[in-house]
Amino acid sequence: MDVGFVGLGNMGLPMARNLLRAGHRVRGWNRDASRVAELVREGAVRASTPAEAARAGVVFTMLADDAATLAVVEGPDGVLAVLPAGGIHVAASTLGVPFSRRLAELHRERGQQYVAAPVFGRPAAAEQGELRVVAAGPGEAIGRVRPLLESLGTQVFVVGEEPYLAHALKLAGNFVM
Repeated sequence: MDVGFVGLGNMGLPMARNLLRAGHRVRGWNRDASRVAELVREGAVRASTPAEAARAGVVFTMLADDAATLAVVEGPDGVLAVLPAGGIHVAASTLGVPFSRRLAELHRERGQQYVAAPVFGRPAAAEQGELRVVAAGPGEAIGRVRPLLESLGTQVFVVGEEPYLAHALKLAGNFVM
């Protein structure tokens, strides 16, 4: 499957590597081009903008917070601008519930699909493909991206059709841990 990956930091880079190892074609983008260069050496394609990564039709974002995610989603070089109708944005970051609801609405307005799939685990677990993924979104979209999610971790927990539910559970889990 063709997959875009935006955000190749301590968690995103090993996650994107696992997608490559599972046989998927990955287009990577990161503000720091050296992170993309690492992934390209392993077989990925360099995306010059988040929009170019989103042209894959399925795009993951793994960024620091709501603001960083919004910065790559909006604008002429953002995910929303080019993700095709029916395309899927998978937000793997830990995001706030109100922001997750906003993302769902932005994608819905454009006929795009949005899946929240935040992860539990540290960078070493990401490198080993041992993350726990909490996913929520439309059933058809979850079905399409489930093989991708399974290549990232040992367990995928689907918690509902409204994406914000996954982010709520992730935030609650962070509070308990």
